[in-house]
Amino acid sequence: MSFRRLYARVQALDPLLLDFLLAAVITAAAIGETLLREPDGSRATTIVAALALMFPLTWRRRDPVLATIVYLAVLLAEQPFDGYLFQTVEGPFVGLLVMLYSLGRHADGRRLWVGLGIVLALVVARLLVGNEGGPGEVFWLVVIVLPPFLAGRALRGRVALEAELREKAAQAEAARQTRAEVAADEERERIAADLQVEVADAVSAIVVQAKTVAGSLEAGEPRRAEETFAQIEATGREALAEMRRLLGVLRHDGERPELVPQPGLARLAALVERVRAQGIEVDLSVTGDERPTLPGVDLTAYRVIQDALEAAAEQGASCAEVELHYGERDLDLAVRDDRTGGASQRLPGLRDRVGLYGGHLRADRREGRGFALESRLPLSEAGA
Repeated sequence: MSFRRLYARVQALDPLLLDFLLAAVITAAAIGETLLREPDGSRATTIVAALALMFPLTWRRRDPVLATIVYLAVLLAEQPFDGYLFQTVEGPFVGLLVMLYSLGRHADGRRLWVGLGIVLALVVARLLVGNEGGPGEVFWLVVIVLPPFLAGRALRGRVALEAELREKAAQAEAARQTRAEVAADEERERIAADLQVEVADAVSAIVVQAKTVAGSLEAGEPRRAEETFAQIEATGREALAEMRRLLGVLRHDGERPELVPQPGLARLAALVERVRAQGIEVDLSVTGDERPTLPGVDLTAYRVIQDALEAAAEQGASCAEVELHYGERDLDLAVRDDRTGGASQRLPGLRDRVGLYGGHLRADRREGRGFALESRLPLSEAGA
């Protein structure tokens, strides 16, 4: 068995049992030494005093001040009855060092310093009663007994510091976890609200498209009705995809639903066709070196254009222009229409979404009639 495993098993024992075993070892050593030495007084008194030392040694952690005082009181009381426990036996001195260590390790507050004063007074009294030396011997004995006490105080301070650091680390980790959970919940709610709006817009578009089917059939234009049905199907599929994504956002951690890919600029042409089906003339212009963008930027650009076109349709626009330009570092997009109303209610959410990637968004009324929405998004991680 390794030393670490043995130490771990000892640490797992009841502290009172460990103290009792230590007290039994020290007492047994003192009694054995008493029996082996030539008697220097009453052997019976000495053995009784050694047995009495077991009690304060056993209770040294429960009440270290009282236990240390009782320990020294026993050593002081056996002298008048012809005992020689402290004069010639080494065991009680080892026990005294243990008691002084326990006093510094486990006692605290005002009671500690009062107890230390009483202990020093009893040590000096024990030497003076036994006529075992002058002031020099008293001084050296005090110097000898103080280091165990100071060692106990140092270890107590270190243990307290480690406990405080562990507590602060646990609090910091708990606070970090709480902040992360709150941020995740807020982001989940924000995205869910955004997706709810997108689903509602898609359903509204389906309703508008469905109204045109009857008119196309009455006008004898079945081809146009078929195209409208195809647009309704595409819009419905996108609405279902958005709904699945919404449910995925609202699921608890650990649940992993299969989600369809989120829309991006690759589906911009389909978006334009869907808006055209609502009766709005949309002109799409893409310039620059077209290339893949960051996934988040790609989705954000699509959402900005989508919101601008749907807001234009809601507010009676008849035509719109969509411009997309791939620069060296940025993606510039602009949507201009002739709506009579103002900005969409979703504009603050769009600003937050664009700002999340380090981009900018500007929305202004055009001179005369119309509305313009312009945005710039970074194309690379460095820009974001």
